[in-house]
Amino acid sequence: MSETTEQSIYAQENLLARLDRIPFNRKIFFLTCLLGIVWLLEAFDIGIIAPVLFLVKSTWKLAPTQVGLVASAGTLGIVIGLLPAGRLADRFGRKTTLLFGIVIFSVVTFLASFSQNIEQLAICRFVAGLGQGAVFPVPYLLLSEFVGKKWRGTAVGLANAMLGFSYGLNTLIGAMIVGKVPDDEAWRILLILGGCTIFIVPVLIKFLPESPRFLLKAGRIDTVRKFVEGLEDVSGLAHDTSLIDKSSLQVLEATANRRVSLADFLRPPYLARCFVAYASLLSPFIVFYVITIYGPSIISRMGATKENALYYTSALLFFTVITTAIAGLAGDKISRRAGLTVILSLAGVGTIALGQSLSQMGTIFAALVVWGLVYAAFPLAKLYMAEQFPTRLRATGSMIGESITRFLTGVILVYFFPTLQADLSSSTLFAILGVLTVITIIPIALFGVQTSGLSVEQTGTDVSKLQAQST
Repeated sequence: MSETTEQSIYAQENLLARLDRIPFNRKIFFLTCLLGIVWLLEAFDIGIIAPVLFLVKSTWKLAPTQVGLVASAGTLGIVIGLLPAGRLADRFGRKTTLLFGIVIFSVVTFLASFSQNIEQLAICRFVAGLGQGAVFPVPYLLLSEFVGKKWRGTAVGLANAMLGFSYGLNTLIGAMIVGKVPDDEAWRILLILGGCTIFIVPVLIKFLPESPRFLLKAGRIDTVRKFVEGLEDVSGLAHDTSLIDKSSLQVLEATANRRVSLADFLRPPYLARCFVAYASLLSPFIVFYVITIYGPSIISRMGATKENALYYTSALLFFTVITTAIAGLAGDKISRRAGLTVILSLAGVGTIALGQSLSQMGTIFAALVVWGLVYAAFPLAKLYMAEQFPTRLRATGSMIGESITRFLTGVILVYFFPTLQADLSSSTLFAILGVLTVITIIPIALFGVQTSGLSVEQTGTDVSKLQAQST
């Protein structure tokens, strides 16, 4: 390794070590809130399909298969959009990919409000999903790459809490306009509101920075230095050019000339890491799509009126804001592995209980457990997944995981759920979902590794195995 290369690696690690020591200051909080708003707006657009379907299926007299078609079309678009978006984010940057995706899904969601039949609505949801697929994982990547190692989980939890708030908001708006506006106009209004997300783009262009770790890989060290020094100034920290994390420096030195490719995902250690991380993400998704898309219908079948079903569902979704923020903090203080194991085991039990014949209070308690814990699992599962890969593969690895898990649950399960709901008893259907939730969390419980408190350079690369492969 040349002296120039060694100096460059040392300078990069110095900046990364300084970045990791920065506390959760007001600028980090601002960026976390900004990414949280991105999630809020995108989640509003994605979650809007729940009240839209709830209103459209009676207006257009939809069969269960037609309901499943529209419900799964958006997720199918997300699944397909995720794969190229991962490579684009690793090659051209997280911010560029984010902006591109927002423009696509905002414009198409607005156009969906003019749909005249179920086919047009399904096509619009599919194309909007392509853009959403490029957006959804990017905030996790950015937060994992510019928030210090002691605060990553907390930041992701706070930003991710906006998802539940957004899903609750669009359901609440649906409840407020039911009975006051004809159903055929109400769902169109919701989609028009979803298209307003495009107005966040100028704000992101001005205030959202690119990932410092991506910029270092692109050779833009001066840009990163300016960003880090700005954060240090806010926190009153000295610009310590001698600060080094020896473990992270070892990683950078070992990977300086290493080439990465998609084939790495099929080789140790990333094959095993993918299996564990993707299974832990699949676990909450098994119930998530069911309660998010069909939540009002589930509550309605328990005896609530159309208006009250939407109000009750929105209250459950607002409750997830609290549980999600707490889960992110717990992931930093305890561990992602332990947090996910406990949260999703209890969520599985709650899902089984939700399908039983319970008293009103019993049903409310089971619903609070399911909604609260399923949503709370996501900041831990998605952050854990992002922490498994090196910087040049992080976006691709995360988006492959998102694609696989969303296809299995948001496309296949969502499409067949209305039919399953018609053919199976609630107790049987929810017992199946609960058992699958618990089974898929077993890999991380048995084989997961500690990532809390470590830099993403350390979590993404096992230096000992890399050195063994090179000898």
